[in-house]
Amino acid sequence: MTIAPAIQAAPSAGPRWTLRLRFALVALTVLVLAQLLSGVLTVSAIRKTAFEGTVTAVRIVGHDWSFRIQNSLRFGKPITQMFGLPEMLAGIRSDLPFLSAALVTLPDGAMVESNPPDGLPAGLGPLVAEKLTSSVAKGLTPAKIGDTHVFVLPVSGAGNRLAGALVMLVPEAAIAQATARPVSDAVTSLIVASAAGALALFLAASVLPIGVDGTISRWKLLLVPALVLVLAQGGASWHNIVTFRDAYVWAATQNVQRSVDRLGTDLQRLVDKGVRLDRLSDYAAPFGRMAADIPELASVQLVDGTGRAIATLDATREATSSRPAIAYEIVTPGDARPAARLSASLSDTAIGEGVRHRALDAGTVLLTSALFGFELLVLFGILMRRLAARAEETGAVDRDGHHLLARPASFLLVFGWALPLSFVPLQMGALAAEPLFGLSRAVTLALPISAEMGCALVTALIAGVLTDRRGWHIPFVLGGLVCAAGALAGTLATGPLSYIGARAVVGLGYGLAWMGIQGYVFSWSSPRTRTQAIANLVAGIFAGQICGNVTGAMLADQIGFSSVFTVAALLGLAPVLFAFAFMRAYFGRPATSPSAPAAAPVPVPLAPDGGSALGGLLTDRNFLALLLLSVVPFSVAQVGLLYYTLPVYLSQQGIEQGNIGRIMMIYGLSVIYIAPLLGRWVDRHVRKKPFIVMGGLLGGLGLAFTYLDIGLFALVASVFLLGLASSLGGPAQSSFALHLPSVQRLGTGRAMGIQRAADKLGQMIGPLAVSALFTFLGTRDGLAVTGLYYLGSTLLFFLIARDHASPARKGAG
Repeated sequence: MTIAPAIQAAPSAGPRWTLRLRFALVALTVLVLAQLLSGVLTVSAIRKTAFEGTVTAVRIVGHDWSFRIQNSLRFGKPITQMFGLPEMLAGIRSDLPFLSAALVTLPDGAMVESNPPDGLPAGLGPLVAEKLTSSVAKGLTPAKIGDTHVFVLPVSGAGNRLAGALVMLVPEAAIAQATARPVSDAVTSLIVASAAGALALFLAASVLPIGVDGTISRWKLLLVPALVLVLAQGGASWHNIVTFRDAYVWAATQNVQRSVDRLGTDLQRLVDKGVRLDRLSDYAAPFGRMAADIPELASVQLVDGTGRAIATLDATREATSSRPAIAYEIVTPGDARPAARLSASLSDTAIGEGVRHRALDAGTVLLTSALFGFELLVLFGILMRRLAARAEETGAVDRDGHHLLARPASFLLVFGWALPLSFVPLQMGALAAEPLFGLSRAVTLALPISAEMGCALVTALIAGVLTDRRGWHIPFVLGGLVCAAGALAGTLATGPLSYIGARAVVGLGYGLAWMGIQGYVFSWSSPRTRTQAIANLVAGIFAGQICGNVTGAMLADQIGFSSVFTVAALLGLAPVLFAFAFMRAYFGRPATSPSAPAAAPVPVPLAPDGGSALGGLLTDRNFLALLLLSVVPFSVAQVGLLYYTLPVYLSQQGIEQGNIGRIMMIYGLSVIYIAPLLGRWVDRHVRKKPFIVMGGLLGGLGLAFTYLDIGLFALVASVFLLGLASSLGGPAQSSFALHLPSVQRLGTGRAMGIQRAADKLGQMIGPLAVSALFTFLGTRDGLAVTGLYYLGSTLLFFLIARDHASPARKGAG
């Protein structure tokens, strides 16, 4: 972001107090919006913690009761003839008061017994049958119908054959009630921090140094809101980490207490019947179930009245635990002395890992909202400049500053578009019960991404014509509306074909809007500021992708995939509203072009006067090598890894949606913070080919390494190396192309349009190619082959292409 070293206060802006008030109000708006996003993500993280605690509680009680039901069926009696089911279901609801219903079904979902018998959600039977068919071996499998969470636990009969299912229903209201207090605490901390920040802003505005000549230092102008935003979000985030920790430890303690009480009650019944506990030998099974149900469990011990150990289980091999043991006293009837004592302790290591995980959630919230807040600060600087600047000529166009509007516009566009990025193929898997068109399931999951990228390729070419003839605002506004419509269609999609169509509509809109905002930069920036304008545009795009991707992934854990598409549809209107509110004066093309403008990126015309130049470009081996051996392979690897492999493969490995979003976040952070540093390094060198090759080697090796290890760490490393490849190769690719004589003859804008078309082509091919490789070779080998393809293409580029430096720098070189 660039603002004049000193901003002059306009005489028409009124007295100084008016400017101070405007400063405070605009800065307060930035603070409130950033805190609102932080609040949404914080509430989502708290709900996730509460839901995980609820799942553990349901698992403890469910496994206990399913074990009892299976004991009753072990002699071959069918579940429909089992006695005592009503009492068992009543006992389950007594153990878990937050349940709305508990029932037993047959394998096909038909109900055997229910408590209560009425008020069950529609479609429950088919859902239970589907879960039993797809995930019998996985034990407890949660799903959701409307506002009810459904937990399905398989029940085996004689011969370990599936006899039915124990189903427990948890209403959404129960989760909301469990999160009421921590959410209230988090919201209170946000309000207090925001109120303190607002007070600091108004106090700072009252002493805002405005020079006698009506100037305001840009650093003082931006330092105050930036500092207030950092302190407010940092304070609230620290409080939220403490809230997460306390909620997590409390839930873990309650679940261990629940498990100890249940086993202790069963042992007490045996003692009441005269059974000696030291004569029993099968303690491994109940102790093992406790350890399997409660990840935070360190050890379980049963000792007699003299303190002699009857049975023990060391789940973590920790020498000691700093947390007090949770105990249940078993007494002998008619004897005041305890017959035995059952105790369990929490694992310090597991609790520490859980707290770190909650801290990671809070850190992700802080980083995402900080990025969001920084983009708002960019807008703040632009608005304050508008309020305070004095134009030298009435009606003059400030082409050295207004190009910055492209950054918040692109941020809003990509933020809404990126919300569902981490689960686009997963939603396809949920809608497509069978593969389509005779394709494999892996390729079927890739169809929505490829359809979206292919349609973006088509409209990106059309957008150039619209920008040239009508102005940048036509494709941008139209594209934003079409994007929102496509996201809404994704919410309403009930089948795989309608879902593919919805993503195709999103691609049509994104291609239009993406090229439209680039047209704005080319039209309304001068040659002196064009490089800076493009850098700000790219930063806004990747910041929007990071914030949208992480926000969507965290929301998906709580509200489901379809609801995130609805949010994306609503936020898809934000860039359109922004354009009308802040960029309306720049709709169309400038009446007078900046000196020596670069052509806007438009499709290559087929008119006779451009034919020879176009032919020369398409026969230039350097340009073709750049497209086919660098641009397209990188795009195949990028989309194949980020938008297909990570969501599909990591989801299959049980990685949470929020963590998938965090891993994808690494790529964007690399481009935002590393690319500028590497870009300056690239700019200092005349030859760009070595950097293109270096980027290709890094990215290709990162993917090829997965042949040896496809674990979580290896994938994270691959994402980071691909970010480095983009940071090195991206700027070098454009510079390499711009220095080619054939590109200069045709025109840089038209040539860049062809390069962007190749980029979209690779993004369209990537998911299909990678998914096909997964089908025939498997995930490990398929990803490694993708890396080898990228490596091989890079080596061919090194052998075929010849570097061309610009004339101005040849002498320097």
